[in-house]
Amino acid sequence: MDIQSKDSKKILIKSITRTTSATGVHNLVHPTSGKKLGKNKIGKSPDRIQAPLSRKTGKLLTGLNKPWTEKGKQKVDEKTGRPLLLQHKMERKWNLPDGYLTDRRFVRGDIPKEDSMTYYQKKAWSLRDGSNLFDLSNMDDELGYYVMLEHRKVANSEKEWKAHKWPKATHYISLENESESIKHKKNAVKVKAFASLSDSKLTSTMKDKFVKVLDLARATSQLSTEQVENLLYDYIEKSSFTAGSNIDKFNELFVLNKEAAGRLELEARYLLKSALDSRVIYEKQGSYTWPRSKGSLVLGDTYQETIDFLLSPKKESLIEELREAIKFKTT
Repeated sequence: MDIQSKDSKKILIKSITRTTSATGVHNLVHPTSGKKLGKNKIGKSPDRIQAPLSRKTGKLLTGLNKPWTEKGKQKVDEKTGRPLLLQHKMERKWNLPDGYLTDRRFVRGDIPKEDSMTYYQKKAWSLRDGSNLFDLSNMDDELGYYVMLEHRKVANSEKEWKAHKWPKATHYISLENESESIKHKKNAVKVKAFASLSDSKLTSTMKDKFVKVLDLARATSQLSTEQVENLLYDYIEKSSFTAGSNIDKFNELFVLNKEAAGRLELEARYLLKSALDSRVIYEKQGSYTWPRSKGSLVLGDTYQETIDFLLSPKKESLIEELREAIKFKTT
């Protein structure tokens, strides 16, 4: 979800002012307006931000590996029928070749060569002390904004930083000048998410699985219908409105639940959650291992690889064995 980029062409990213008693830099004010500059450093050395690496997927967090949705539906390629991501939207918007904005990282042992490096492997954005203007009518600024939404050093808002949701943050995305139209759109997004809770395809059983997959409760928890509804309601109510928000994560599951193939992936995610919560499978540094009596088995080196393993028809006997192991641990 990217409310701002649709309604505003300019985004401010501000440094987080910290008390610097030795230098007093934090007290510096603008010579004309008299307002504090929000500075932390003496000098002009900026922080360099690059797309971070996800331990979960093993890919770069570009902010674009999310469904490209319009009017509540994920867009698909007219020729191939493949589901499209924000990556494809940005590639088309900026007239870039297919795959130009890949989230591929360097493979360990590779020697980087300038001419073979991808956009995100090479690109870095500078954040100065004070205020930084991102003009979303500029390609690098818009793509950088999506990266900022993913980076642990950039809080999605000052409010979220003050709520201690971004302990590593040095900057935050300023939302103080939101227009009434943006606020209205945000309310509409939240209302739509609430309405999805009443969709006929979203059964009580599936809502319970949503709660577990979203990590709002352990897979082994026995929850009443009211508890499940309340957990999902609170999850949506407390959502921010930037990429990767609670509403984004809920909507991703909601879209998956609409189609048969998506429901299979949901079941695989729920199975993995059940295996983790019952300690049948262990996760370490992004890798998922099943210590079977017949020999330890690595299901995947990333979350998505593990889901693909659980979806594979060729692994049916192993998956049935996994279900039995979970049942044994939880009964």
